[in-house]
Amino acid sequence: MTATIRFPSRALFAVAASLTALAMPSAVQAEEESFPQISGTAAFVSDYRFRGVSLSNKDAAVQASIQLTTKPGFFIAAWGSSLAEYGATDDSAGATTEIDVYGGWSGPLGPLSATIGMLGYLYPGGSGVSAFEFYGSLGGSFGPANLTVGLNWAPDQKNLSRSSRYVYGALGIGIPDTPITVKTSIGHERGSFVVDGSGRTTQKFDYLVGVDVTWKMLTFGGAFIGNDLPDKTNFNPTATNKFVVSVTAAF
Repeated sequence: MTATIRFPSRALFAVAASLTALAMPSAVQAEEESFPQISGTAAFVSDYRFRGVSLSNKDAAVQASIQLTTKPGFFIAAWGSSLAEYGATDDSAGATTEIDVYGGWSGPLGPLSATIGMLGYLYPGGSGVSAFEFYGSLGGSFGPANLTVGLNWAPDQKNLSRSSRYVYGALGIGIPDTPITVKTSIGHERGSFVVDGSGRTTQKFDYLVGVDVTWKMLTFGGAFIGNDLPDKTNFNPTATNKFVVSVTAAF
């Protein structure tokens, strides 16, 4: 993936965004580039996973993003994905597309890189399912390793029964002299965004272990993505663990 900032989004478990942001150009390189910058991605994923849980009913999805970044580090962006009918068993829902609109600031903070902002989850055609949250993260490079920790927080609002909090850590290690990056992440979520069909669980852990291979403008990814939600078969089959593959084109 490119330097598109995807910390808050419903991508492959937030790790791709975190590790991608750490691959952004250094401050010296940025001075040599023209601003504002426009970047984007187009992707195919075998299963659209949001924080360890499938939002495409374990089917393939197509996704795309576009972002405008200014020289001071402020950015605005939009990201979209196909998905299973969100809340298909709930008469108030019915959306088959997700659009995330977000913005914020990203830049150096001492030896680290920081990102803060706000994100809106929109579901055209659905009713009573859109929401917003705030997010922030810190990242740093240690030799070939990139480490990011972050927090997403959705306050009490119209379409949420309670607030929601998601904390995560992500690690990527580039293998020297190869286009290969090994990546892993773990996150913990508590609140309304926890997807549990039984109605009993209000928190969960999710995790990802995978590999990315970059070739020119393309990134090929494979990752095992899972979570610790109970009753995955009887109550929430979309929460089952799965190996997911992806192809992303950056421009």
